[in-house]
Amino acid sequence: MTSASLKTPVALVIQRRVRDDAGNAFAVWQARVSERLRNWPGFISQEATPPAPPVNVDWTIVQHFADADSARGWLQSAERSSLVDEVRDLLVGQEEVHLLPELGQRPARVASVLITYQVSAGEEAAFLKWQRRIQAAQAKFPGFVRHKIERPVPGVHDDWLVVLSFDSQEHLQAWLDSSERKALIDEGGRFGDRFKVRHSNHGFDFWFAGGAAPAMTPHGIFKSNLLVLLMLYPIVFLWNYLVGGPFIQGLAGAPFWLALFIGNVFSTQLLGWYAAPWIFKIFDWWMPSTAPLFRQIAGYAILAVLFALSMAAYAWLLQHPI
Repeated sequence: MTSASLKTPVALVIQRRVRDDAGNAFAVWQARVSERLRNWPGFISQEATPPAPPVNVDWTIVQHFADADSARGWLQSAERSSLVDEVRDLLVGQEEVHLLPELGQRPARVASVLITYQVSAGEEAAFLKWQRRIQAAQAKFPGFVRHKIERPVPGVHDDWLVVLSFDSQEHLQAWLDSSERKALIDEGGRFGDRFKVRHSNHGFDFWFAGGAAPAMTPHGIFKSNLLVLLMLYPIVFLWNYLVGGPFIQGLAGAPFWLALFIGNVFSTQLLGWYAAPWIFKIFDWWMPSTAPLFRQIAGYAILAVLFALSMAAYAWLLQHPI
């Protein structure tokens, strides 16, 4: 495998441990980073995924750039250094940074780990031979998706990187805990003694040409929209009922159009950072189009009940003001 070409779109992947009590502050800071990046040459977009203990305890930030030079420029810039200094007290340990080419689209659900290896000069051929044996063993396990090797990228990371993906966390953990993997690690000798495994709840398969999962179907999009509505409806209602109407429009005297904008800023941030990821995780048993018919029907039935209960609750609140 070759490292990212200067003219190939790349993803700068940063994994960062944050103090347990500092998650909200770090999320707000990430929004500021996105704002600063908006005008950075070559910047495309940023995704920040919060930890999902106990499997993953790090934040995963993926910053997309038009080419490797743009990504390196940002990574090594004084502006980024200044931003990091602002939250230094919130951070634990050192950040993990990797630069990878983007060759395809990320599927909806992939469980992945980043494995870094220290490989000395002259050991590359032996390391790659050992990795081919590991890949052959992984391919025999249920749910195997991809084993991708990336060489060191000067100025970004000095280690070799393996992105390992399975179709579920259970299948991934089965391989990580297997006797076959343990035997291969033991046989790797010096390589097996010099590696780190970092879990992530962010699917990394968007770096692979022809990703493992098919594009979202219209049925899948319809389901996603229902889950978003399930979260958005109570957020918008409660905001307008508790804050927007009595305080922003009432006490502050803001016009409706301004109160509506403020409410949408609040609701979209809460939805995107917390509510939507949470509800998609709760309903991940229902989302796949291959789910059995009884599971599909059960999902729609549960949603219908939840929608009915929420509408009934809000109707009651309007008739019995707090």
